[in-house]
Amino acid sequence: RDYTEAYRSGATTPEAVAGRALAAIEASDATSPAMRIFVASSRAAVLEQARASTRRWQEGRPAGALDGVPVAVKDEYDAVPYPTTVGTRFLGVEAAREDATVVARCRAAGAVILGKANMHEVGMGVTGQNPHHGTVRNPYDPGRHTGGSSSGPAAAVAAGMCPLALGCDGGGSIRIPSAICGVVGLKPTYGRVSEHGAAPLSWSMGHNGPIGATALDAALGYAVMAGPDPADRLSLAQPAVDLDGL
Repeated sequence: RDYTEAYRSGATTPEAVAGRALAAIEASDATSPAMRIFVASSRAAVLEQARASTRRWQEGRPAGALDGVPVAVKDEYDAVPYPTTVGTRFLGVEAAREDATVVARCRAAGAVILGKANMHEVGMGVTGQNPHHGTVRNPYDPGRHTGGSSSGPAAAVAAGMCPLALGCDGGGSIRIPSAICGVVGLKPTYGRVSEHGAAPLSWSMGHNGPIGATALDAALGYAVMAGPDPADRLSLAQPAVDLDGL
């Protein structure tokens, strides 16, 4: 909400925010030890989204609740133009050709996708230690773990690179890093958020959900992500999102 209010008032622009986010990502890997929060971020792709969002705000026609808001995507989701490595060396040989449903919904709401955030290898661990892409460091203390497996998304939010990130939870993978990094993670009801375009690690336990800087950020992310998706039959029995009283 703070971002959209700043854009509406003219205090800043999505392009300026995106530039700072990119600089923060670059600076985070120049530290010792490197933070390794992101595994891929295309400067050209980020700035293209941010310029389009800036034009929409200047014309008074924002696309939705997330227009111009930077969002990190766990490397378990497909997101153009990045490969989906799922924290490995052998997956993600080619770039994704289409977005996962939740990524597409965030884009439709105007989000600026910052890139692919690091994760525990194949989601099978709770530390965030990754031998292939580097261990994600906790922004509050780089000598400590972030928790996992949504380590990069939680660290990106905790470091202030974005107020919202997309995580996945099968056995604590949103909740553990959110708790350890001091941010707000939501594991939604099973089937509430489409799994289409996410790595099929566990069809019976997979929960996609938001990680936010605040409870309100997490709720807004959930509102954008959730709801029935024809591409995921397990989501079709779910009702429309209801945030009355928020």
